[in-house]
Amino acid sequence: MKHLAVLLLLLLSMMAVAEPLEVATIRIMGQPAAALVETVRPLLGRDGSVSAYQDKLIVRGSAAQIDQVRSLISDIDRPPRRLLIEVRQAGSQSISTRGIGYAVDTGNVRLGRVPPGGTAQLGYGDIQTRGRDDSLHQVQVLDGRPALIRTGQSVPVYQVHQQVYGNDIVQGFEVQYRDTANGFVALPRVHGDQVTIEIYQQNESAASNGRFDAQQASSVLRGDLGQWMTLGSIGGQDFGNRDDLGLHVQTHRSQDRQIELRVIAVD
Repeated sequence: MKHLAVLLLLLLSMMAVAEPLEVATIRIMGQPAAALVETVRPLLGRDGSVSAYQDKLIVRGSAAQIDQVRSLISDIDRPPRRLLIEVRQAGSQSISTRGIGYAVDTGNVRLGRVPPGGTAQLGYGDIQTRGRDDSLHQVQVLDGRPALIRTGQSVPVYQVHQQVYGNDIVQGFEVQYRDTANGFVALPRVHGDQVTIEIYQQNESAASNGRFDAQQASSVLRGDLGQWMTLGSIGGQDFGNRDDLGLHVQTHRSQDRQIELRVIAVD
């Protein structure tokens, strides 16, 4: 009985010195409130708790613990910095078309068109086409917030169809439009004078013969603020041949594109 009385006195003394728990609502200004829950939780001990609701932290703890939380929040809850993200693309493409045509007229057999007085003709053509497709995208964003910038256009796509009416074949075409999109999604996080950025880049363009080229790249980069960083480069080539009676055409198409980005602190 004596030991029970001592234990009871100890429990009563602990209850007497224990601070009552309070509930406080703290508004977060510079970042998502949920991002601070795990940072605040260790300050509240075993009996306290913290949760996030919209832009507020709901804190349950003693008055001293809540004061510690308020002091911590005042130190780390800074307005996010404004950043300027620039993404530039340097693209080049070349198309080479070479053709050989021939015609023969033996008097009995005629293939192609032969100049008057001649019996044969041989022709050769070589066409080289080069071009550039450079672009620069800019968007302002807050540190730690995702940004989306997207541009595009509607490209006409022609489809040829044939229909038979009795003994006649009627050929026509219809036009449909397809949207092409170019742009990126970026999520920057600044650490002192350095930045870590998650980025997804997409580039679509119309090619020949109703085709569309699609190029995509995604990565996580880290570098200094204001420094150009290479996201990646994309390249490709294809060859084509076409043979008709009296004509052979060879086509070579190549393209290269390099993507770079940088993040500039606006304030």
